[in-house]
Amino acid sequence: MNKQIMAVTISHQLGSGGAYIGERLAARLGIPFLDREILQNVARQLYLMEEEVENREERLSTYWENFTRSMMWVDPVLSGEIPHIAPSDRELFKVECDTIREIAKKNSAVFLGRCGWDILKNHPNHISILLTANNTERVQRLCALYRITDQEALKLIKTNDRERDTYNKTFTKKNWLDARYYDLCMNTSVIGWDSAVDLAERCVMTKIQRVAPINLSREFRI
Repeated sequence: MNKQIMAVTISHQLGSGGAYIGERLAARLGIPFLDREILQNVARQLYLMEEEVENREERLSTYWENFTRSMMWVDPVLSGEIPHIAPSDRELFKVECDTIREIAKKNSAVFLGRCGWDILKNHPNHISILLTANNTERVQRLCALYRITDQEALKLIKTNDRERDTYNKTFTKKNWLDARYYDLCMNTSVIGWDSAVDLAERCVMTKIQRVAPINLSREFRI
């Protein structure tokens, strides 16, 4: 692995500003911000629709979802398509892991979610960031973003928190909200999103100075 490559991972609670902060941090560093690009790459590898991969990310399938997938079969004679059976949660996670690790070997990038904090824990130049927020601000953010009521937003938060916690524990065997796994933890309700970008940049630049020189090239291929 090229030791000059920097991998920044951002783990975040829903409504805490993960995408906003990740995009702006990547822009300041001059490196790619990777979120949907990973989803698209995984979907291509597994011959799945992007929507199907998106609906399964960072959550475990229910019994009936698994049962329905096990009954699905594409007849290549009738459809002309490549026959396949929908991947299990573990198979999907493995493809995401392999994709993230392969990218991180070749390119500096900011990765959002998908257990990146654990997947890239052995990367020599890994900066792991955790973003949390108070429920009041999270509800306000989701109401504005999705045009839903406070009650609907709070229900969505509780569901997402539970699913993300179960998913992380299943595949990492760790509590993803444990501060010991991160270089920087921030409550964006307290410091604000723009200040969070500032602190994240300072954290990354400090790491760069300690392991300099780092290749923060804008050239990127996935």
